[in-house]
Amino acid sequence: MASIRIVIAEGDPGFREGFCEHLRLVRDFEIVGEACDGREAIASMGRLDPDILILDLDLPPIDGMDVLRVVGWFSPKTQVIIQSGHAEESTILEALELGARGYIVRGGEIDLEKAIRVVRQGEVWVGRRVLARVLDRLIGVGGSAFQVNDDERFSA
Repeated sequence: MASIRIVIAEGDPGFREGFCEHLRLVRDFEIVGEACDGREAIASMGRLDPDILILDLDLPPIDGMDVLRVVGWFSPKTQVIIQSGHAEESTILEALELGARGYIVRGGEIDLEKAIRVVRQGEVWVGRRVLARVLDRLIGVGGSAFQVNDDERFSA
């Protein structure tokens, strides 16, 4: 089985090292690069062409959203998983609209290995907290995206 090539772009050295240590224990994962800022993240895409980029949104001087906007230019096959402390619906939706295939909120349940495998298979991974926030935004808290007015309800 071919290894899954991963780049970790994380501004916090402690988080970055923790991710690397954890993922290095997985037999078929290969950490091919690390980036501490947006410039390094972009440079590593063209140079390393990873399968997966784990991307922090709070990277200096080029933030994660801007990195996400250009990943496809430098490494079209790379799939991006956002890992961030930002849990606002607008941020999550923007990242997904820009092409992120996964979104993990720090402090929530994190099954990074499973997220990587799911995204690598072409599916989307979002944690439960993320999914709940996005669904709340889409249907409105306490409401329904499928509301029917009285005219529609009683017409045949």
